This record gives sequence, C-alpha cells and structure tokens, in this order.
Amino acid sequence: MKTDKNLILAHSKSRAYCNFRVMALGIIAFIGILISGCSKDEDTTEYYVKYEVNSSTIYYGGKLNVTVKTETNNNTTFTIDTRKQWETVVGPVRKGFNATLEVEGPGDSYLKLYTQISVSKNGDPFVLKKNDGSDIPRNSVYIDYRIE
Repeated sequence: MKTDKNLILAHSKSRAYCNFRVMALGIIAFIGILISGCSKDEDTTEYYVKYEVNSSTIYYGGKLNVTVKTETNNNTTFTIDTRKQWETVVGPVRKGFNATLEVEGPGDSYLKLYTQISVSKNGDPFVLKKNDGSDIPRNSVYIDYRIE
C-alpha cells in the first residue's frame, strides 16, 4: 500500500510541475504577443518641397525646361520664361524622399541660373535646404536634396 501512496504522491508532484511549466510558457507567450503587437507609432510627418528657379540673361523671350520630382516620384517638366522668378510646391511627401531640380536652357542664352530647394515639415515655414546660384553664365543646373 505504501508503494501506491508514493506512486500517487509522485504522480501529483509531476502533474503540478507540468502544470507550472505550461502556465509559465503560456505567460511568456502572452507577454511575447503583447510586445510584438505593440508596434512603434508610424511616422506621420508630412513634408512639402518648394522648388525655386530664378534666371537672368541679356536676351528676351527665352525659355527654360525645368524638371522636378513630384510626390508620386515621377519627374514633371515645366517650360518657363527666362528672366522671371518661378516656384512650385509638391507634397505631401515622407521621410526619405529625394527632391530633384534640373534646369536646362538654350545653348547660347548667356544664362545666370539660381536654384533652391526648401522643405516644410508639418506645415511649418519653408527652410532652405539646398541652393545653387552663380553669376557665371551656364546653360544648366542640377540640385537634389534627400529628406532625412
């Protein structure tokens, strides 16, 4: 009879230990699910990009081709007049957006080109991020800026 009692007692201890292990594993799994389910807040910051071109030349009536990267990551080309200030704003864009601005004019236009890229974060005022201006005549300019 003692053997049966010892056997039942050993079986009870083994069952309690097994229940403890199952419960501990369950708690660890639950905590793991909670932690993995809590993702970091997605970055909802919106940026707007302003492209600006200003040119001067001794000639009247000239045209420039201006190509900018838009919020859909496509390049759009505008034809603008020389000797006039021009700007456009694209957005909203997200962090990592690579803003590009390219200006090309006719080969003999004696152009002085001034370009800049400014960025606005969540509707704040635009901040100059990149510019390229020169009083030395040139027929083209390319600048870019990556939003970090």
